[in-house]
Amino acid sequence: MALGQQLVHPDCLAFVAVVEELLARRQQGLVPQNRWQLADDPWGPRAWNRTELEDMVYSSYKQMRKGRITRPPRREVVMDIADYLNCTIEERNRLLIAADGSPIMPYLTGAALTPILEITIEIVQQLSMPAFVINRDWQMHYFNEHLLNLFGVTPEMLAAIDPTQLNVLGLLCNPDLPLYPQLIQNRASWQFMVRKTIYGFKQANVLCQYEPWYQQLVAELLQLPEFASQWPTVSLDKPLVTPNMGLESPTIVLEALIPHTKPMPKRAWLRPLLMSAGYFQFDFPQIVAFLPANAESQAIYAEIGVPLGINHSN
Repeated sequence: MALGQQLVHPDCLAFVAVVEELLARRQQGLVPQNRWQLADDPWGPRAWNRTELEDMVYSSYKQMRKGRITRPPRREVVMDIADYLNCTIEERNRLLIAADGSPIMPYLTGAALTPILEITIEIVQQLSMPAFVINRDWQMHYFNEHLLNLFGVTPEMLAAIDPTQLNVLGLLCNPDLPLYPQLIQNRASWQFMVRKTIYGFKQANVLCQYEPWYQQLVAELLQLPEFASQWPTVSLDKPLVTPNMGLESPTIVLEALIPHTKPMPKRAWLRPLLMSAGYFQFDFPQIVAFLPANAESQAIYAEIGVPLGINHSN
């Protein structure tokens, strides 16, 4: 079968057709944009033509268009092509399917999310430690009573928060929300927690950065000065440096002020624990729990009646 003047093998025709369509759309200016991408875009300025695609990503594409390649590229190459083209998940899946590959599981929302979310909430209700449930957008869908007790958040305080603001990054960076004053007491600890959370968000959503929900969420969060100061400085290509906070374990990242201890508020070191509802690293929803990170923090848990979860060991 012919594509222009070039003969394409039948097994590659669907793949070439999708690539050509996406290239044409980019040449027409219909390019999915990540407005929040770091200035040092690894791809640099692109012309969106066949020669550039062949030079930067898939050198065999010319031979494929001439019919000398008889099968679509392997999955890794297809993903690289999708990266070069700034593909949305829908476009990426079109490329994968055209190359006889399995598509990426879509981001679960609405009715599709409800069954697994209900199961995850049941798990959190039974956990003997403070915990909450998040989805891929870092939206918090459930808090157990132990978490509310730990941070002294009353049902009235929780009800006063706009549900759209119940986002992990928003709670860490918004001074108008209840947790911020308790977490900002140790700025080094708070800053590392924010940066680690941003890193996790970017890593989990590396294929979603051109999706409308991602663009909208980041735009809203960038209205918070504390978030705006940290977001552009976190790159997946640069490892996070753990600050020296005087504790033995490098995994301890958060110091929080516990407001209702006696005779005055006390500071506890908390060890975040991430648990997936599925078998793979970035299956969502996920559970975030907090364990006491040292003996003093264990004592604070005991004082306010929060279960210890598991025995602490150095």
